[in-house]
Amino acid sequence: MANSIFELLEIDDGLPFDVSLHSVNYVPSHWHNSVEIIFVLRGTLEVVIDSVNHTLKEGDVLLINQHHVHEVIGLDMNIIATYQIPAAYLKEHMKSAEEFSFNFQASKAGTESKDAVYRLRRLLAEMVQLKYKRTETYELDMQSAMLGVLSILVKRFKAPPADGAVNERHMDRMLRIISYIDDHYREPITLQSIAEREFLSVPYLSKFFSENIGLNFQAYLTSIRLKNAVEDLLRQEDASISELAMLHGFPNAKSFYAAFKNRYHMTPNEYRKQYRPELNEKKDRPTTNYLEFNQSSALGIIHQYLERGQARFEQEVHKLEIISRKVDAAVEGMPIRHTWRRLITIGKAKEGLHADVQQQLRYVQNGCPFGYLRFHGIFDDGMMVYHEGENGQAAFNFRLIDQLFDFLLSIGLKPFVELGFMPSAMAADPEKSIFFRKSYTSKPKSAALWRELIDRFFRHCMNRFGAAEVESWRFEFWNEPELEAFWPGSDNEYYELYLLTYQTMKSISPNLRIGAPGRIITLRSNAFSERFYAFCREHDCLPDFIPYHFYPHENLEGFFNQEDDVSELRRLEPYRILLEQFEGVSPNPNYLRDALTHELHLLEQEGLTDREVYLTEWNSTAFHRELTNDTLYKAAYIVKNLVENLDRIDGFGYWVLSDNIEETSASPALFHGGLGLIAQYGIPKAAMYAYELMARLGDRLVSMDEGYIVTKNGRGYQILCYNYCHFDDLYALGDTSFVTPTSRYGGFKGEKTLKLEIELHGIPDGRYVMKSRSITRSAGSSFDAWVDMGAPETMTEEELHYLRAASQPDRRMIQVEVEGRLFHCNCTLEPHAVELVELIPAF
Repeated sequence: MANSIFELLEIDDGLPFDVSLHSVNYVPSHWHNSVEIIFVLRGTLEVVIDSVNHTLKEGDVLLINQHHVHEVIGLDMNIIATYQIPAAYLKEHMKSAEEFSFNFQASKAGTESKDAVYRLRRLLAEMVQLKYKRTETYELDMQSAMLGVLSILVKRFKAPPADGAVNERHMDRMLRIISYIDDHYREPITLQSIAEREFLSVPYLSKFFSENIGLNFQAYLTSIRLKNAVEDLLRQEDASISELAMLHGFPNAKSFYAAFKNRYHMTPNEYRKQYRPELNEKKDRPTTNYLEFNQSSALGIIHQYLERGQARFEQEVHKLEIISRKVDAAVEGMPIRHTWRRLITIGKAKEGLHADVQQQLRYVQNGCPFGYLRFHGIFDDGMMVYHEGENGQAAFNFRLIDQLFDFLLSIGLKPFVELGFMPSAMAADPEKSIFFRKSYTSKPKSAALWRELIDRFFRHCMNRFGAAEVESWRFEFWNEPELEAFWPGSDNEYYELYLLTYQTMKSISPNLRIGAPGRIITLRSNAFSERFYAFCREHDCLPDFIPYHFYPHENLEGFFNQEDDVSELRRLEPYRILLEQFEGVSPNPNYLRDALTHELHLLEQEGLTDREVYLTEWNSTAFHRELTNDTLYKAAYIVKNLVENLDRIDGFGYWVLSDNIEETSASPALFHGGLGLIAQYGIPKAAMYAYELMARLGDRLVSMDEGYIVTKNGRGYQILCYNYCHFDDLYALGDTSFVTPTSRYGGFKGEKTLKLEIELHGIPDGRYVMKSRSITRSAGSSFDAWVDMGAPETMTEEELHYLRAASQPDRRMIQVEVEGRLFHCNCTLEPHAVELVELIPAF
């Protein structure tokens, strides 16, 4: 009964008690057949219990015993968690529960109860988290936490039965009376009219009312009218105060003002001005006495009570999931091209000339060699390609480009060049730029100048490196041109510039390979591409390959799903704010697979299935300060997505190799949530080690299923296992409150310990060397090793050397005998862990 003085507790979720989040303005006097606990997460409340006032501020906890009349007044914008525990549940779990009550308000507890209060707050916060995470053991965990709360209350805050409880014998009569008041409060009802309905005398009813409610009849009627008027006050911005007063049964505006000031100590107009802007977003009438609100933002406040950064030995006990598979290792197996190894990326071309990035590229090519290096900014001012003399004469210089390409070729990498951005001296509008180190996004001030730049660049490269070599490279034209931030010109201007570039390249050599447009496939509108391909068919300039970018942020569609909305990104300048401010992620753990399926289907409709397809940028996030980027999570994310999409397209360019990227300002923190596989100072993250394990897979696919892949080659057999856990719904909404700089595993759901039991049949008998490499939080995760070191803000070279050594993956090597052509491989993985088992014949 939503507006009754007696609340019937509605239990859901299969639990015998209720846990909810609210924001409250005013709850008139009421009681219920349950113990209620109020935990204030933000703001200030006044709770009146049996005519005694209790002021609650942030962090306070108050218990209200069953059958005690109480009134709740929100004194400001507040967020509270409420816990209602029915009498039946109390009697079931506490001996002689009806013979005592509780006396508990956290802010008034003595110092001797400090630890008890601390544990109560944590258990209460834990229940809120559990309610919205919904793990498989949700009901068990909630009951465990609630029993823990009751245990502490009985041990520390048990008291004799409290005076003032409502007599249950009168409940039916009270329900009839207050139901009638709720239905008719807008009318001029009187104590006389209700007495006649109940066949009672007026004096008896007046006494009955005061004894069971703690208010006289008129005060209670005013409170019901006030509650409903306040709700409309915040929703109906155009309604006048006098209109609201008359609508909700007040005889005049003066009486409404008096009642309002008595409760809120301000006028209705002052209250509306102060609180309506936020709460007016809610359009539907509340279904309870408490206002609903955005739960994802409210839940963020409880992290301070949860101590997410527990020591390793205090980590949560996860569910154990066992997967058993029988695999025929004697099959020929499907050939694997491992197209994921064709492409790796850095940010800008200039970064490829930095000593630290070059060192990281050497490291990568040693442990997990790639074929191409993709980057943008080849014509950025930092590459000093173009300038104009005092007389305006164009001057070209490819010296730094030569240095970059020489280095790449020396370590076995071919350039995968994004043709963009614009030299500032060539830009039609030099004010159009992006990134911390500016890249200019403007179209050229002269088409002839752009043509000359492209012509000189390609002729220079072919003369210096040879035509055959340059024709083996790839050239992606411009970056995400459907977004105004990257291409402020019109679509037609982009098409024309692409055509000019295409024709210039093909006039030099028809074998030069150009691809466009490099669009984000999670912005699901394909209108730009459709118009682009139609233009290309009309002008005979279809691209040689198709580049895509993938970032699983469904909420970014709101910025770009209509042409009129493109300018929204410009209002978020500087652009790095969008890159650094986490705004959520898709709750779909299979988003990359699904997005590729969608795009490949669109290419089929366009008749472009003969073109190579590359993900020239992909990551679990586009945000350069997303703290899970540094964690073990990224290892499982990379393995899962590469295995699930094995050889579906021609290249997977993970964005990016290095945290040393100039799109955003540099962070002084070693582990700042950068996108790179390698942190500053050349510290490999767990994600980098995942690539190194992937690189040891064989070239024939034997078996693959969720959580593992089995391959083989001339060196033996390889089993790669991973335990992927996706972000929970709160984190997906953008709530990062459970993640701190040193505790970053609080935003996942479905976490489990995974035991994979794989039987390999058909293996020749004999002696083998079994090598295992595993990436866990204790071995292979440099972030976790850094936390174990004490999370130092600054580190000497000696300490960095120690960190590199301490964060190596765990390695084991034993000899085994295979008999009966059968080998048992058992891998037990903690959440996000990855393990590679190699079985190598011993001679």
